[in-house]
Order: sequence, then structure tokens, then C-alpha cells
Amino acid sequence: MNTNLNYHYKTKSINMSFPGMLMAILVALLLSFISHESKGQIETMYSLYRFNPQIVTPAHAGSMDVSDITVINRRQWTGFEGAPVTFAASLNQKWGENKGIGVVALMDQAGPIKATTISADFAYHVPLSDKWTMSGGIRGGFSNLTIEWSSIRLTHGGDENFQEDISSGLKFNTGWGLRFSKGDGLFLSISQPRVLKYDFGALSGAYKDVDYYYTMLGTKVKLSSQITLYPSAMVRVATDVPLSYDLNVNSHIRDKFDVGFSYRKADSYGIRLGFQATKNLYAGYVYELPISAISKVTTQTHEIALRFTFNKKSSLETK
Repeated sequence: MNTNLNYHYKTKSINMSFPGMLMAILVALLLSFISHESKGQIETMYSLYRFNPQIVTPAHAGSMDVSDITVINRRQWTGFEGAPVTFAASLNQKWGENKGIGVVALMDQAGPIKATTISADFAYHVPLSDKWTMSGGIRGGFSNLTIEWSSIRLTHGGDENFQEDISSGLKFNTGWGLRFSKGDGLFLSISQPRVLKYDFGALSGAYKDVDYYYTMLGTKVKLSSQITLYPSAMVRVATDVPLSYDLNVNSHIRDKFDVGFSYRKADSYGIRLGFQATKNLYAGYVYELPISAISKVTTQTHEIALRFTFNKKSSLETK
């Protein structure tokens, strides 16, 4: 969800007061659900996508020699009431020679909007040549979108539009992904992690959800026996929504430390740090500096991640 929350709507005035400007913005946007033409998209936004690409593509499942559990927590625009918070957990398990399975759980909340998803992934990996492998993945699970109108504090109570929370209900959802990888670390993936759209039934009005397509591209460049660079990019595409992309470069030092930088189009710069705490436990951290209009009132976004690998081998980055 987070910064990737976009709407086209007609204005409707409302008299309310919030401790944080963000909450007021979110509520103004959400009012368009009820009786005005709108297009909306609610999608998880996070920075450590190369650290855990399975969130956006099921084709990643079983693509590495290691199996792992990864947990990510992102707190965006800290200091604002109702600021976006994301929690993600995933399981990635290699299954036989050419298969992989996985589980992904997501909880994303911004103000009164909360999206929850749990899904299972299956991927199959086919060698195309001595160097290239193609991976195809499918996803199936359940998702729910809730708008908690009752949590909003109004200047004047009694507005019937805010008396009752609304929910899309627990709905089946699916997704897919394709990934092409080379033995030297080069990879390209295309995915649609959420195919079916959220629907509030009779309460939807003219609201239409938007689903995103993701493209990831990355490689690795060995500078010396001690330092390897991992440049990568992610592009997000959706109908009637501005193009969004991330550019990243991460340096892996002495098989122990990571230091990197990132840029998100017209949104933020980020600094990444990582540390292999034990043979099986890796910790990552991202600090982002916003450059959009929100930078006038907040300068802090934090994202932390932990990854535990199951077996003897260890890998800090997607191969």
C-alpha cells in the first residue's frame, strides 16, 4: 500500500480534524469510494525486494540452493498518525531438483485502510541451456481489504458515511511470475502478484481497483575477491497510474557486510545496511529520505528484515 496509493476522484468537502496531515489526505481520497468516479490501487511498497523477491513473484520459490524464512517490517513516514505500516513474512523451500514451494503473508495498513493477504506459491525451473534457466510460478491464496471508518476521529460526529466499517470479505486471489536467470547472476523477472481486484459490492460505487505488473532486472559484478556489486531495478506498471521504478546498487563486502543505495522515482532516496550475524541469520536495514511533498513534514522511513536459512549453505543475495 504505502506510497503506491493512487486515485482519480471528484472533490467532496468534509469537516474533520486530524493530528496528522496524512490521515486527512487518506480520508479525502477514500470518500471517493461512495458516490464519485474513481480509480484506486492498493499495493505493498517496500525497498528490500531483492532481499526477498518472492513477495512480488512466485517464480522465485525454490530458485536458490538455500531454503529460508524471511520477515520484513516497514514503517513509513514515522511520526504521523495513520502512517503506512507493512509486515511481510515468507517461506521459500526448494523441492526436489526443479521445483519450489513457498508461503507469503502480508499485512499492510495506512490510516483506516488495511489489506491482508496469505498465499501459497509453486514454481518449476527449466534449464534452457548450459547457462540460462527459466522459472515459472503460480500463486493462490486469500486476501481482504478493510476500511475502518469507525477509527477516524471527526470534528463533528454523526456522519452516516463513517458509522460502519466496510470490508471486501475474504476473497480468493491468484498471481503468476516468470523468471529468466543466468549462471553469472544476471536475471529478469515479470510478474503479477495479485490478479483479482478488491470489490466492495454495492458500496464500491464507481471505484475500480488497479492491479500492477512488476519487472525486475539485476546482475552481479565482482570487483575483487572481497567486494561484489549487485545492481538492480524494479519497474511497476498499471493502467492509468504513473510509472514507478526503483534503482538500487548494493555492495557485498568480505561475505559479511552489505552497504547500498537506492532511488525511487520522485519519492525517496535510501541507504541500506546488512550483516551476516551468524551462518544462518542475516539482518538488513533501510533508511529512506523522502523527496516528495511529504518531505516537508517528515524525514523518516525505516525498514528492517531478518532471514533465516535452513541448510548449511548461505547466500546473501538473489542469484
